[in-house]
Amino acid sequence: MTKLSRLALGLLCLGLSPLIAQEFEKIPCPQKDSTYLYINDGESDSLFYYQLIPEQKPQACIIIIPASGEKVEGVIPQLKIPQAAAKKGIMTLVPSINWGSVDRLSEAAFLDTLITNCMEEYDIPADKFVLGGLSNGGVIALRYPQLAAMDSSQTLIKPAAVFGVDPPLDLARLYNYCDRELERGISEVGIAEARWIKNYYGTNFGGSPAEVPQTYQYFSIYSYGAEKGGNAELLLETPLRFYTDLDLDYLLNKRHRDLYDWNGSDIVAMVNELKMQGHPNVEVKISMGKGLRPNGERHPHSWSIIDNDDLLNWLISTLQL
Repeated sequence: MTKLSRLALGLLCLGLSPLIAQEFEKIPCPQKDSTYLYINDGESDSLFYYQLIPEQKPQACIIIIPASGEKVEGVIPQLKIPQAAAKKGIMTLVPSINWGSVDRLSEAAFLDTLITNCMEEYDIPADKFVLGGLSNGGVIALRYPQLAAMDSSQTLIKPAAVFGVDPPLDLARLYNYCDRELERGISEVGIAEARWIKNYYGTNFGGSPAEVPQTYQYFSIYSYGAEKGGNAELLLETPLRFYTDLDLDYLLNKRHRDLYDWNGSDIVAMVNELKMQGHPNVEVKISMGKGLRPNGERHPHSWSIIDNDDLLNWLISTLQL
């Protein structure tokens, strides 16, 4: 797929903002973007990240990954946690990742480059890194510790914690949602997105969840109905925090969807599964009607659903700062 067609998908899903907080510094990276880690940047193959450094020596680092199609410069003004974290000695990085690979190995390699830079330049300990992200960015953040659990040679570290903002965890459910969206045929945006997702997974996975269920389970963070939640058990040693917004007015009246189409259904199910397996530090925070885009549009799939005080307190406690 060309960057132009990926750009079209990103614009369907997100309202992008050109603004950026002045406290962040842009750092270019020598690697070239050969696996579409970053889209919506024309034909550029440059990778980079923005960093916010505390006034005192950093004690830990948060890496926040954008959603599909989001430009980094549009994400940063929506984030409130970096400035609050900086006051506690935590630095923040926002990398140029807003798409990526099927197996997530390219994303992990790029994250490892950033982590190495932080460890060498700021002496951040390997056990003081947190990953987080919205939507697909949350999936990437969660996949990193799963890759580490599958084979420790695939990642540089095991993150101290991960937080996900409304990530779609079960790809089989996501595919089946697309079938329902196409059958309903109401939302033009939803129809275009559903067609694209079905084609992408069908092409890369070799069929539908009914045809190749084990492939969908392998690439999913969580699989409903699978033993131990499929890959969910790989996260038993990783502290986890999830945020999702249950906006029934948006679901029913704006998009004519129901709870089976809500990403929160996966999130609540996985949190329950992990709790039953004895996970000591996993929670989901559900807001109602809190989601807003930068242009004022009401949308539950947004950065604004993060409870910033809750997240900061959890980070400090988990990182033992």
